[in-house]
Amino acid sequence: MNEGKTSKRGALVRNSVVFQLKLMADGFRDLVLLPVSLIATLVGLLRGGDEPEREFEQTIELGRASEKWINLFGSHEAADDAQAATTIDTIFAKLEETLKQQYFTSGLSTNVKTEIDEALRAAQDQAKQEQEER
Repeated sequence: MNEGKTSKRGALVRNSVVFQLKLMADGFRDLVLLPVSLIATLVGLLRGGDEPEREFEQTIELGRASEKWINLFGSHEAADDAQAATTIDTIFAKLEETLKQQYFTSGLSTNVKTEIDEALRAAQDQAKQEQEER
C-alpha cells in the first residue's frame, strides 16, 4: 500500500518538474518571439510589396511549431511515425529513462552525458531539418 502512495507521489513530483521545465521553455519562447515578431512586422512594413505579411506569418508558424514541440498542457497528439519531430516530452522521457537506468546500475556519468548529448543533438538536427524544409 505504501508503494502505491509513493508511486503516485513520485509521479506527481515528476509531472510537476516536467511542467515547470515546460513553463520555462514556453516563457523563453515567448521572450524570443516578442522581438522577432516586431522585427518581422517592421520588415514587412518597410518592404511592402504584394506580401508584406510574409515574415510575420513565418514568425506565427514558428510559434505554432514551437507550441507543438513544447506541448505545455499535453493537448497536442504525439506523431506516430519515426520521421516526426522530437518533442520536449520525448527528450524528457529519454532523459528520465537514462537517469533511471544509470541509477539502477549505479552507472557511469560519462554514459549519461553521452546519451543526453545524443538526444539533444537529435532534437537540434530535426529542428534544423524542419526549418530548412520551410
